[in-house]
Amino acid sequence: MRRDIQLLRGVAVIFVVLYHAKLGILNHGYLGVDVFFVLSGFLITKIILEGLDKGNFSFLHFYIRRAKRLLPALYATLLVTTVVAHLILTPDDRKDFAAQLIGSLAFFANMVLPTQIGYFAADAESVPLLHIWSLSLEEQYYFTLPLFLFLIPRQWRLHALIVLLACSFLWCLAWVTSTGSPPFLWRFGGGSRSDWAFYLFPTRAWELLVGSICAWVMLQNHDLRIPALAKWVSLLVILMVSIWGIDSVHPRGNALIAVMATGIIVLGDDKWLPNKILINAIERVGDWSYSIYLVHWPLFVAAHVIFLEQVPATIGVMLAVLAIVVGFLQYRYIETPFRYQWRSPNKLVWQELVIASLALLVAPMWLLISTSRDAIADDRIKEIRKVNYGLTERCEGSFEGKEINKDCVIGNAPQLAVWGDSYAMHLVPGLSVSNPNLVQLTKSVCGPIFGLAPLSGRYNENWARECLLHNKKAFDYILKSKEVTHVILSSSFNQYFDVQKDGSFLVGNNVVKKSADIAIQHLVETISTLQHANKVPILVSPPPRTGFNIGACLERQERQLFFVRNGCNLTKNEYLEHEASVIDALKRVKEKTGVQLVWISDLLCEGVTCQTQIEDTYVYRDGGHLSIIGSKALLGNWEVEKGMPHPITTATR
Repeated sequence: MRRDIQLLRGVAVIFVVLYHAKLGILNHGYLGVDVFFVLSGFLITKIILEGLDKGNFSFLHFYIRRAKRLLPALYATLLVTTVVAHLILTPDDRKDFAAQLIGSLAFFANMVLPTQIGYFAADAESVPLLHIWSLSLEEQYYFTLPLFLFLIPRQWRLHALIVLLACSFLWCLAWVTSTGSPPFLWRFGGGSRSDWAFYLFPTRAWELLVGSICAWVMLQNHDLRIPALAKWVSLLVILMVSIWGIDSVHPRGNALIAVMATGIIVLGDDKWLPNKILINAIERVGDWSYSIYLVHWPLFVAAHVIFLEQVPATIGVMLAVLAIVVGFLQYRYIETPFRYQWRSPNKLVWQELVIASLALLVAPMWLLISTSRDAIADDRIKEIRKVNYGLTERCEGSFEGKEINKDCVIGNAPQLAVWGDSYAMHLVPGLSVSNPNLVQLTKSVCGPIFGLAPLSGRYNENWARECLLHNKKAFDYILKSKEVTHVILSSSFNQYFDVQKDGSFLVGNNVVKKSADIAIQHLVETISTLQHANKVPILVSPPPRTGFNIGACLERQERQLFFVRNGCNLTKNEYLEHEASVIDALKRVKEKTGVQLVWISDLLCEGVTCQTQIEDTYVYRDGGHLSIIGSKALLGNWEVEKGMPHPITTATR
């Protein structure tokens, strides 16, 4: 095996592990997976083309080698992860895990995961088999590439690979910035085009195809040499783009840079590498990289599930080291023996693998049975954890064309408009109790700020334009409505005021650097316009939150599942520190406009503690949103026209 390829494997897996450890070292360390894709395409294509050129390529032998290489370590990881998942996951999470496990065994995990969660979503850290998507995608490539190259005449192979690369890359670009649902995948449920662009084989195949083309070039030019300087620069480029990056959308600019740099390194030979201790150590990690990759993510997920928030840095470092140690042990005692010492005839190997696969398929049935037993007493918890869309899920967007969805209106003449993102949605169940004439104007992440939309990660320019359009429709509706007298404006507000988080703003057609001052200015203008139109705006803060999943904590407490925190309540100091930027910005908005400002914390915080349940009522459903029953318990007596009753006060701090 070439030393530089092993070095790249070591670099790639170290980057991925450090990224998932959340140490703030490699903000784009997930690009290690893109490096792996190029290496996989290169090595597999080289094996196939050499066999085809010699006339001795065997499909059966090829797949047996792949099975011996990949399945034993995978099955060992899946078995241990399944046992741990049964012990620490909630019933709903176990049900999702069962689907992930089936997808992992059948090599279509990358088709299961986008229906459950996006890779960069906040809750992704509680999905134990999230990382198997990349292995499924590679296996799909291994299944299709041999037949493709076998059927294509030798003189047309390079042209065919280039055409496939171009089609895959263009498909990826078309979907990665789109928020719509894929037309032919809607039956799977869930996932936008950008989610599917991340997971789907056709939209990621271009990365493996770069490796395949490099393999073809090498086989046609055995004496090809690439200057050592070019390779060192390419390695440095991979490091730099993994630290800083140039693009907030993945896979796009950063992936392209990492893939092309990897392609340059795999061309030629490995004579450019010196025999140094550090390089040799990274190469050795490269030997263990497959097993390290398999075991690292379940370790981090187990820690996240138990801590219910970002794992402390010291624990992250310990888990990263543990992943390397456990990865080595699996490499030494499972991966290597089965790969090189499994001497059974091919027919017997297939039988043994089928038996092992069927045995592992019993695990999802076991998980589902245990989940159904738990579900007997689950009705209360399910209601608590149910997503709070307000009136209905159809109010995610609220408008059908130019008209408001009729399900987002209660009463004949709505006097109260609730405008904002999901933190406005969660107010509606409570508000609708005492305000029978109400209209809900909401879109997730899209706060009630006219003319400005946040940009970050999956919330790209296309999404931001949709946000701007939604807010224009909402704003116009409120201003033109003679019936609407009061307007509640509510949001998470972090996406606007917390400048510590990456992102920018779309203002009109211009992308501008994220700034709390810009967001405050636009919110002030929005409120002032409402006031001049004789509307009564009421600004409502998000509930107290500190970054940990309160709803999950309450559920684990109810089910008596282990977690690290001492109870699920918050300290007021934790809340004030975590939400300092939002609290400060809302105070500044009140000073500039005189708007009525309602602090949800005034209902929940007393002394040094903020409560997360009131008697038997669980107030939160997740890390910050109110549950449906929590919303009713807190806000059910608030008749907006008559002003705020009882515990809530509009006084500023």
